[in-house]
Amino acid sequence: MGRVLLVLGDIGVRALKVAIIIAAAWLLSRLCRLVIRRIVRRVVDSAKVKASVDDTQALERSPLADIRLVQRTRTLGSILQNITNVVIAVIALILCVNAVLPDLLGSFALVTAAVGAGLGFGAQNIVKDTLNGLFIVAEDQVGIGDVVDLGLASGMVEYVSVRITQVRDVNGTLWYVRNGEITRIGNMSQGWARAIIDIGVPADADVEAVESALLNASQALAGDPKWRTRILDAPEVWAWSPSTATPS
Repeated sequence: MGRVLLVLGDIGVRALKVAIIIAAAWLLSRLCRLVIRRIVRRVVDSAKVKASVDDTQALERSPLADIRLVQRTRTLGSILQNITNVVIAVIALILCVNAVLPDLLGSFALVTAAVGAGLGFGAQNIVKDTLNGLFIVAEDQVGIGDVVDLGLASGMVEYVSVRITQVRDVNGTLWYVRNGEITRIGNMSQGWARAIIDIGVPADADVEAVESALLNASQALAGDPKWRTRILDAPEVWAWSPSTATPS
């Protein structure tokens, strides 16, 4: 009977250790997430105050630096939360196994070393994707909402994570591009973008009248309160003028 009580007591102590480890890991994870969210919120609120706006959507009318700062901060915050959760979960799992079976990790040291070496070779692409993704976000090469050409895919960036970048092309296809495979990035909307609209007209059309109509329409759009803060330069009409035989 005494032996049974000792065994039950030992099991209870180990179970208590596991419960304490899990609770501590949960609390630490919540604390890290709270700190990261508070930092992100502080950066976003600072950008709002600087731009004199009340909501994030209104930042579209604010200077580009504020928008990029908010995008980069939120992306980095999401990445840091994921990394923190994974690291804490792995450490907690190791501590739980060690609390339940103290000799297990030592007895399987050689096996885990061999498995770790094998995984090291197999995980080279994952490490490459992760490092490249961190540099892409930290250096502000792309942001959510940018129109980019990644070589492998082109379109609007919908999501940027530590391992992949999601790009929606003009046909509606969502491309998942591994960050490790991105060797060049063409960002067509960072800072400013140029919209070129080709309009076909009949051969006997009055070119000057067409050019005048296009210019009036574009100038009216540039003067619209909703769009004038987003248009950085005066609209121009590019066409081939038959009278001068030179582009105008």
